[in-house]
Amino acid sequence: MVVAQEKLEWQQPLDELPRPKKQPVRRKKAHSHWKSVLILGLTFSLAASLAVETINLTVVKGAQIRAMEKEITSLEADNNLLQVQVDKLRSVSRIESEAIAMGMEKPAGTVYVAGTLPVAKSQTGTVPTQTASQPATEQPSILKQISQKFTSFFASTQR
Repeated sequence: MVVAQEKLEWQQPLDELPRPKKQPVRRKKAHSHWKSVLILGLTFSLAASLAVETINLTVVKGAQIRAMEKEITSLEADNNLLQVQVDKLRSVSRIESEAIAMGMEKPAGTVYVAGTLPVAKSQTGTVPTQTASQPATEQPSILKQISQKFTSFFASTQR
């Protein structure tokens, strides 16, 4: 049997093919770019200003500390000189020479001074106490001691 052949066209023209509709590409808005640049600039300027302020404080405080240390050393030297002068003025020989210059005489023999003097040591080397003339102090109660501790604690936290 002989069959007639059918001619099929496998390639169709491109104009006739159905094409899907193209979706428009959404682009990011242009203002989002400058917003991110603005945020980055603000962040950088904030960090830079903090760094500059920290460095400035460090330098200024360091200079102040060095100046105060110099002042402390000079005041210590002045204090030492004044202490030498105080010791010189308190010396017995200077007081004696000043008294003689004022016309006073150095006493000879035993000198008696009116008033109370401390009791001399006894032969055994013990010092008698003066408990008879002083009133006895009472020990505060435990409740009073606890209240004093709480009061001192709370007073120290208020400073």
